[in-house]
Amino acid sequence: MEIISYDKMALVPRHSSLNSRLDANTSVELCGYTFELPVVPANMTDVISFENAKQFSEGGYFYIMHRFENATRKFADYVLTNALRLVSISVGVNQESKDDLCYVIDKIGYNGVQWVCIDIAHGDHDKSGVMIEYIHNLYQSHKCPKIIAGNIATADGYRYLAECGADVIKCGIGQGSICSTRYKTGFHLPTAHSVRECVETGLGIPIIADGGLKHFGDVAKALVLGADMVMSGRWFAECIDSPAKIEHGKKIYRGSTSYEAKGHNNHVEGQSLEIERACTYKERLLEITQALQSSISYGGGKDLSCFNTVRWNFISP
Repeated sequence: MEIISYDKMALVPRHSSLNSRLDANTSVELCGYTFELPVVPANMTDVISFENAKQFSEGGYFYIMHRFENATRKFADYVLTNALRLVSISVGVNQESKDDLCYVIDKIGYNGVQWVCIDIAHGDHDKSGVMIEYIHNLYQSHKCPKIIAGNIATADGYRYLAECGADVIKCGIGQGSICSTRYKTGFHLPTAHSVRECVETGLGIPIIADGGLKHFGDVAKALVLGADMVMSGRWFAECIDSPAKIEHGKKIYRGSTSYEAKGHNNHVEGQSLEIERACTYKERLLEITQALQSSISYGGGKDLSCFNTVRWNFISP
């Protein structure tokens, strides 16, 4: 199978009967929930804050709160006083993460959490399966939150997490702009290729394509390949109202496994970037929405379902 990436793909336009691009519907259904866009900010410290999460919850967009700097417990306290419509959190796979999840349940109840993301760098691991089982057992007498697990990059990893009981699988290793895994370890695949490989298993577990996005048109490409959502860090970290710090007039976007984020040099697989400040979160969402509406128009449809039948060709990047 030839390795593909977003840069190697060209989507083929189709006849359109859409009256106006503004009429194109960009909403997506994921595990019984409907969201305004198939785009979610990366669950990273410099990308999503409690205030950003509230904004997304109120606006009908999907988010996943990160798990770093004791955020999972602090977010539960925040939810208590802010009554978010949607509560979506991240955990790891160690005992501390299990304790964090129990703390959240004690604070806001079993019904207070709708989504839990098991967020580790190498999701095709025994500990992911153990954590999925732990969550299911914890909610044995209650409605279980939807479980997102990852990250994986292969059909085998996708199959493993599906068999363990993940509701959604996060796909992509070594592709983020601040990720140095591919340089430190030699292991990676373009996210586009990983998505196609996983979709071709036929298992049908929803996929969040994480990393590798450069242009807004890459959202449509990921959906054409079979992803249900895409995840981006940089598009949101550079926003004026992101939690990323400003130094010398620029936003500092830190990888979750960078020295700056971890505070030590053990197994560093991330870096920090200085990026230009852009628009607000609200303006960025509008930019992405309008770009995706145009993609739907070129795809000959009225909503995201058109991407199920859009053809594409290989090109030289």
